[in-house]
Amino acid sequence: MIEIDHEIVIARPPEVVFDFVTDVANYPAWQPAIQRAEQMSPGEPGVGTQVRLVLRGPTGPIDILGEIVTFDRPTAFAMRSITGPAAIQARCTISQAGTSGDTRLRLNGSIELQGFLRFAEGQARKIVEREMPIAMADLARRIEGQV
Repeated sequence: MIEIDHEIVIARPPEVVFDFVTDVANYPAWQPAIQRAEQMSPGEPGVGTQVRLVLRGPTGPIDILGEIVTFDRPTAFAMRSITGPAAIQARCTISQAGTSGDTRLRLNGSIELQGFLRFAEGQARKIVEREMPIAMADLARRIEGQV
């Protein structure tokens, strides 16, 4: 199993950070493994909303259907995979960072590759460990750059 646990401080209010990380249209911009993302359920996102993700896989695109399991604006957001070749869980915890108006974003989760992909776990772990700090820094730049 691949464990993820990263934290970053973003110079924007918690509501702005929450709205950016929960907007499905933004997923491919700050998560390098995601090629495409679309909300499958109608209406505003919330608990139970389903999201289709197309990930870059070792042998080509991987389709995953995910579901939002926590949606507490502006403090917590979590998703889990429903279908696909990996059991994925991800949670964002958002809190005020001191008195400056900055936001602390903590992303943690797990990826458990299944079937034939289990053999690629070591390689996938290295990619996640290499790309996650870069993706989190890029996420902060994108959110801070919003006007």
